[in-house]
Order: sequence, then structure tokens, then C-alpha cells
Amino acid sequence: MSLNAFFALFVIVHLLFFTSSVCFATELYRYKDEQGQWIFGDKRSLGNNTELQKKAEVIQVVNKAVVRIKPELMIKKGSGKSNKTWYLTNPLPVAVQHWLKVKDEKTFFTTVLAEPLQSLTLNPQDYALGNLHQAVEHFYLLGRPTSKPEKKRIPLPYLAGKAFNISQGFNGEYSHSGRGNRYAVDIAMPIGADITAVKEGVVADVQDHFSLGGVARYFLNKANHVTVMHADHSYAIYAHILHGSAAVKLGDRVKVGDVLARVGNTGFSTGPHLHFVMRYNSGNGSYSIPFQFITENGIQTPMYNQSYRAR
Repeated sequence: MSLNAFFALFVIVHLLFFTSSVCFATELYRYKDEQGQWIFGDKRSLGNNTELQKKAEVIQVVNKAVVRIKPELMIKKGSGKSNKTWYLTNPLPVAVQHWLKVKDEKTFFTTVLAEPLQSLTLNPQDYALGNLHQAVEHFYLLGRPTSKPEKKRIPLPYLAGKAFNISQGFNGEYSHSGRGNRYAVDIAMPIGADITAVKEGVVADVQDHFSLGGVARYFLNKANHVTVMHADHSYAIYAHILHGSAAVKLGDRVKVGDVLARVGNTGFSTGPHLHFVMRYNSGNGSYSIPFQFITENGIQTPMYNQSYRAR
């Protein structure tokens, strides 16, 4: 099989996986809070609270897992014992930085940039690995490596005339720590409210097939989201969107103010809200970017428990 034919087959298989699904069940608990809203959790989140344990009921959640299109490492073995090739794929409409490391080692032995929709070939023998049969792990970062952008001044991520409250601000103690979320905000918005783009760009990632949210660890990687890459190589993530509400698809170009999705409560979440963060690829990791909102009352740094009206 030729190299071009191999990559064509790979793309077809990924598209088939992306449109197919696998069903499996998970056991969770649910109970109603004082406002009558259902709260989903697991044994760990119930803790030693005997009152919660009494009123919590066991449910079986049937998950419909959809495989996302994402950059990957594929290894194709040749005829010789040490004859193999690494294929780095990038099916996304934006550039990505691939990283490779030997399993269980702390440092990466190479990194390489892939252009949008570009696949690359590497020869393991070009690297001083010692043992070519060692397991290799693959990671990737969205976007081209760039220097830290200036603080952003952006519109609010919702429709003009609307005003909503910041329920967790920069350096929030609940979940806004670490380099990727230090400058994130949670905006308390009702389920179904429109989420709008703060900058022009291209849709780099979309996920909207999860339907539940809660405080169990089970939900940590199940937040529906839309990611938009901007011309300056920064990108914005709009997370916890409502199941099935994405108004854009991978590769779409969006303008400021375009509706991307609707607010939901999916993933690791205590209630309906929008988690918004802007990031960039430093070349050594993804870092969040501080920003200010352009509001009806001027330029404002988002603060906890403050409400801002979009102009």
C-alpha cells in the first residue's frame, strides 16, 4: 500500500469512528437538592454524608461514546525486527505541535509541528532511544508555538443586552488553578442561553454528545465544548455546553458575535454555566491568557460575584 493510500484509509476509518458509537453502562447516584434540581455523583462525592446516602438512588447511565477526530501517533511495522515507521496525523484544520516521549520517562525526546491536515513520517532510528522496542507515548498541543500574547480585551461571550454573574473568577479556588485554567471564568447562565464567539477564528474542536454533569470524577473528561483558534495563535474554549447544541462544526470560520452553542451543565460541573478560557501554546505547554471584558459600562476585569452586561 502506498503512503498516500495508507493516509487516505486512515482518514476514512477515523470518519467512520467519528460517526459511530459504542454503548456502555456506568453506575452513578442521584438526589435532589433544596431547589429540586437533580445532582449526580458517585460514592466518593457522597462521602460520609448519611442524609445524602439515604435519599440518593442508584441509576445506570448508558454512555454513547463518540470517538473524536484528533491528532494521533500510528506505528507501522516493517519486515525487519527494528524496521518500523511513526506516522503523526493531524486531521484538524489548525496547526498542532506533536510531542513524543518514552513511556514512564519525564522528558520528551522530540517535538514537531504539523500544519493543518498534514501527516508526517518519522524514523525511530533517527533518535537515540537505546531500545527501539520501548513504548512511545504521544501528546499534542493546539496551535503554533508563540510568545505570550498581550492581555486581551474581548466582548462578553453572550448576546448584547444580556447580563450574567461571574460564579468563579481568575485563580478560583474550586477549579481555576494550574497554567491552563488560572485565567478562566465561570459565568452563571441558564440552560439554553446562547454562547457567542469573542474573536474571529476557525473551529478547531467540537464535542456535544455528552448529556450529564456532576461532581463525580466520572465527569472530569465529559464537558461538551467548542474550541476556536484565532489568527494570533491564541484559542478560546467554551465549555459545559448543552447536549446536541453546537451550532458550528469542525473547520467552520466564525466571526465575533456568532452563536457557537447553548449553555448546559455537562461534565465536571455543579450547575448550569459557561466555562470560558483563552489559551496559547508556549512551545512547552498550554497557558491561559488574562483578559478584560468590553461591557456596557466600559472595560472590566472579570471579578467573582460581579454581573456584566454585554453591549
